[in-house]
Amino acid sequence: MVNMIETNEMMSLRSKLAGWWRNWRSRCDAVSDLDCCGAEEVERVARDVGVSSTDLRTMAGKWPGAADLLRHRMAHLDLDSIEVAQTQPLVMRDLQRSCTLCHNKRRCTRDLSRDPDDPVWQNYCSNAITLTALLTERASKVIR
Repeated sequence: MVNMIETNEMMSLRSKLAGWWRNWRSRCDAVSDLDCCGAEEVERVARDVGVSSTDLRTMAGKWPGAADLLRHRMAHLDLDSIEVAQTQPLVMRDLQRSCTLCHNKRRCTRDLSRDPDDPVWQNYCSNAITLTALLTERASKVIR
């Protein structure tokens, strides 16, 4: 029985390390792809996606899933991230950019896991106003 537990723990550790490696490689590849482009090409790509070239480089260097907390917050607020992405793609892109570049991820993670109903997140989340507006918009559609 003990051997089985140790084997499962080793497999779990290997799985986590493999995931970390894949994410690290993906991040390095994204940064490398930008490094292969000239400054004008990076500017064009950044303009096409609606961010500055500095933000584009920063976002390329973030781990895949850097905006996952946004998806969790939206799910808790009963906002459908897929629907928002389809109906308001520019809003969703801005929400994701802001979440990706956020410096409060630890606090957000902690608050989501402890008490997601506590409105304290609104004090530090740069997406709070937009998320509240989406909630208000949804409520006004229900009332009509």
